[in-house]
Amino acid sequence: MAEITVSKPKQPWQVKERVRNWLELPSDVTANILYRIGVIDILENAQKVCTTWRKICKDPSMWRVIHMKKPYAVHQSQGPLDYINVVTFTNDRSLEICKHAVDQSQGHLVDICIVDFANDELL
Repeated sequence: MAEITVSKPKQPWQVKERVRNWLELPSDVTANILYRIGVIDILENAQKVCTTWRKICKDPSMWRVIHMKKPYAVHQSQGPLDYINVVTFTNDRSLEICKHAVDQSQGHLVDICIVDFANDELL
């Protein structure tokens, strides 16, 4: 009688991913990355992620150059017909965020560009 052997199925090849601690990045590299997401996202989101990012976002050197244009909030419907509804922020909210950004510079501001919402009061 012949002996039958059953082999176990091969497991798929897997690559071990290195665990990265993004908090170990040098602060100037993190600041460069954060700067690229824009003033609104820094003030509304990024500085709330962790204490390291908050410290970087509070540094006046982060706010030497400010470029702001009127932000838009995008809301996507969850109904059967998916669509994107774009709602603009109010001018008052945009002005408030811009003033906060200027305050963050603590006198180190060297350049500011404001698009679509500046008024005489802000200037």
